[in-house]
Amino acid sequence: MTKITILGAGITGMSIASQLPKDCDITIVARDLPGDEPSQGWASPWACAGWVALGGSPLEQQMQLDALSFCRQLAVSHPESSVKINELTDVYDLGATSVSDLWYHDRLPDYKPLDAAQFVLKEENIQPTVAVQYSNFVVSPPVFLPWLRKRLEEAGVKFQRIPAVKSLADLEYLGHDVLVNASGLASATLEDVKDGNMITDRTYVTLVKSKYDKSFVRRSATEYTYIFGRCDGTTILGGISEPVANEVQSSATIRADLVRRANANLPDYFPSASPDDYEFVQDLVGVRPLRLPTVRVEKDIIGRQNVVHAYGTTAGGYIYSFGLAREAARLVNEFIFSS
Repeated sequence: MTKITILGAGITGMSIASQLPKDCDITIVARDLPGDEPSQGWASPWACAGWVALGGSPLEQQMQLDALSFCRQLAVSHPESSVKINELTDVYDLGATSVSDLWYHDRLPDYKPLDAAQFVLKEENIQPTVAVQYSNFVVSPPVFLPWLRKRLEEAGVKFQRIPAVKSLADLEYLGHDVLVNASGLASATLEDVKDGNMITDRTYVTLVKSKYDKSFVRRSATEYTYIFGRCDGTTILGGISEPVANEVQSSATIRADLVRRANANLPDYFPSASPDDYEFVQDLVGVRPLRLPTVRVEKDIIGRQNVVHAYGTTAGGYIYSFGLAREAARLVNEFIFSS
């Protein structure tokens, strides 16, 4: 039986485990595991976890589309997973002058152009250039991550907690045929990887009680605003990002900024610009592992180990999720069938 070890138990590592051949002996090893108390050591529990089209290479675009398709099916077959099909309004203040500039034009379910004039922010004199609507999905990570772990364990996948490793070579003793490196940020410091294209930023979002049950994104020069209704009586308001070297901002400052944006863009659902008028559930502050300019998904030989790297999805861990997993599984199969 082919033995596969996956380093990393976040959304990427677990998605990959779900896409590997069922007759493989699969073990996920990680310092942090689903069900742990959230920590700043890994990004998956802190994500806003809503799908929105990002940019990227043709392969990156296809991985995003594959993840969207897979998760929309998951929402229907397993509603208990917290995955829900949603409707997203995507507004561009820059980056596109017509819908034909969008790589995903006519490639997404329920896609349709909108009149951008209805999204003008008069007080800030912001004139959007393009607006479209399409079907996406939203996820609640505190529900989804333990649910996916349970599903994998029922399918025979093993989870093993290990101390933080200094190199992929430290895992060779496990005796696998293929090692999948889904370690995210750790790939910047692993001694036999040391990916110089990895960077980090700190992100802030807040979860509020709200009846808003759709999704909204606004891409502008100074702010990237996203609002994801989780269809469970709560809504994610985001987002603010900054270098991790900056001093952590207060929750009051973050809430005031994000509520201001929600009110400006969706006044029917967020009629007040004052945080005092909302019930906040949780402030989410996380560190994202970013890789520029591209996601890394490729085969490698490190020492005597067959390695598949799968990391660096910037803000898109859930956006890429099962699409990146499908590509990583294809590369694992290339190792298996070439041996």
